[in-house]
Amino acid sequence: MFVSVNKPSENTGIINAGTAENTISHDLVAEKLSTIEPPSKRDIDVLKYHDYTGLSPLKNTLCSFLTKYSKAHDQLDPDKLVVLNGCGPCITALTIVLSDPGDAWLMTTPYYSSMKNDVGRLPLAEIVSVDLCSQTSGENGKPFQLTVDKLEDALEQATQKGINVRGLILINPHNPLGDIYSKELLMDCLHFAKRHELHVIADEIYMFSVFDEEAEFTSVLSLEDLPDPDRTHFTWSFSKDFCMSGVRCGVIYSWNKDVVSALSGIAFWFSVPTVMQVTLKSMLCDEEWVAQTYLPTNRKRLRNAHEVMSKGLAKIGIPHLARSAGLYIWADFRKLVSPLTFEAELEVFYELIDTGVYIAPGQAYYCKEPGWFRIVFALPRDIQDQEDVRPFLRRIDKDVITKYIPFADRISPKKYPNILFVTA
Repeated sequence: MFVSVNKPSENTGIINAGTAENTISHDLVAEKLSTIEPPSKRDIDVLKYHDYTGLSPLKNTLCSFLTKYSKAHDQLDPDKLVVLNGCGPCITALTIVLSDPGDAWLMTTPYYSSMKNDVGRLPLAEIVSVDLCSQTSGENGKPFQLTVDKLEDALEQATQKGINVRGLILINPHNPLGDIYSKELLMDCLHFAKRHELHVIADEIYMFSVFDEEAEFTSVLSLEDLPDPDRTHFTWSFSKDFCMSGVRCGVIYSWNKDVVSALSGIAFWFSVPTVMQVTLKSMLCDEEWVAQTYLPTNRKRLRNAHEVMSKGLAKIGIPHLARSAGLYIWADFRKLVSPLTFEAELEVFYELIDTGVYIAPGQAYYCKEPGWFRIVFALPRDIQDQEDVRPFLRRIDKDVITKYIPFADRISPKKYPNILFVTA
């Protein structure tokens, strides 16, 4: 079942707080795109065949943009950059060229659910889970904390089962946890991969969605001393950070020339239309708009929306992770899930659907503990601006929540026995 967002005034439909789609700054992007002249008016050549790894003008612009905002120590090289149709396809393309059918990739759970398809459907590879739990350990421990020891344990167990692990996929900032990996942890993970001759795919699709002004994000592009450059690969796209999930344009940056060459051999199946490439190049070339209007405004809106959601959850006694990035909050509903099973978690999910609210349960992200939900707060501004509307909170606590949402279309969960989670 696909759920959509309808305007509160229409008093109908399901509010989608489950799909991680940034719509909070659509107005800024739409206004900017409306000022860009159609590329075919300027250069008829955009209608011809082209380099399927991306047009040179866009590659050059992306390298300048990523060099500046990732704080790379050297100017990025366009010859090491490949443009494909989205971050998911970038992951797919990389796993095609880096692994054989039946090979596996380490990933922390919970993880962005579509990764299973990204590495499995075409590359025919598998995911080996590095299970993170909510229980803290040590003085500075935090829930769902990644450590190298957990990576080592997962790798050892996979090896004992005869699984050939080819690499590690790191989502940083993390989806669905919202974690930002410290430079120290990032380097520890890269050194772990080097010790075991593993490739690392650093998926940084939320790198410009760090909304906490005091938070420090470290991109792999910024590291001067990469432990194993030939096995390190970066991905990013416009989807989340620029509110353009429908545009389908992503980036791979690899220090390995053989990997770039292999990607060029399959880029035909993942290419981005030339007209869109020229449009995106024009948008990024307006450096004043990017630096002074879009990025700061989008971050401020994310920060405000996060604050509203966080305070609302705290008000009704729903614990959640206090994190600094992403479009979502990882919330602890365990006290409302009884018994504490995945079946009961799904019942809470259906109850929320029945009130007209869609948030995704932890099992959609392969979380090993029942009772966790991901709540997207980067919703359309017409919903954000409704002072009394807190759709994500209704029916969680029957004594408190009903006043937050004055509308809902009743839908019986019995109609959806095989529901498909649309999470992104």
